[in-house]
Amino acid sequence: MALPTAQPAEILRAWQKDDLYEKQLAGSLAKLLPSHHASKAIPTSSVLYKSLTTLRDLQTLGEEYSGIVQVDDTYHKLPSFSNRLLSILLSTFGENITRHILRQIERQVEQNVSLKPEAQNFFLVILRALGNMVPQIESIHRALSYINGGPLQISKTATGINYVHVRPAASAFYAHLRLLSIVTLLHAFISCGQSVYQAKKHLEQMADFPNEVDSSKSCAACLEEIVQPCVLQCGHYFCMQCCYGALESCALCRTPFTKNTVVPLMNYCPSVK
Repeated sequence: MALPTAQPAEILRAWQKDDLYEKQLAGSLAKLLPSHHASKAIPTSSVLYKSLTTLRDLQTLGEEYSGIVQVDDTYHKLPSFSNRLLSILLSTFGENITRHILRQIERQVEQNVSLKPEAQNFFLVILRALGNMVPQIESIHRALSYINGGPLQISKTATGINYVHVRPAASAFYAHLRLLSIVTLLHAFISCGQSVYQAKKHLEQMADFPNEVDSSKSCAACLEEIVQPCVLQCGHYFCMQCCYGALESCALCRTPFTKNTVVPLMNYCPSVK
């Protein structure tokens, strides 16, 4: 006889418990690691915790507390080793991988000389908006799981992992989960709307900039008045802070440059003609 599908409230309770244990483990690891490696404590603790439980076909502490077990999409067997491993990697590094892919696409767009500057700006703004929406996509998936059931993590949904009860579940109706799902969806959609609005606003600002900066007092990278102007190989001017900061290509013509090719203009003032 097939085991009953786990209720959303039990899955949420298990996820909250596991998240608490992972954070406690990360706090202990952070004390052991050097200060410049402290940021690695969170992903390390996540991989370590899941490797000692899920990867070994064991319940996590949260799953044991809630009385649920991971199963594959047939609901009759435990997930395969490859699916469990892929789920762990995606849950730990999925967001960073997604952002890395988006940055790689951005670089390809910046270096594509066949695209017009207007088209490049459009694609870059859209890609950056998508990067800002990554956490909201996970929130939307979690909110839908509150209503329809299933795992809260996209990584488990992508690898076909679900949950069943191994002991009788509480019969109470968890109406607060529906309210939580509505609030979560509203917050996610508002955040996505803000990202789209900011992207559109940035696109309009970029469209207002002329191709030649000689006639402008503003820096096309930070949109502020040029301070300590520098010139790039392409002939466009920017702030020194922008040139030696995160900027890797000209914000106007998308020509790549290296920091050692930036030329500071000590006696040049863009406001004086």
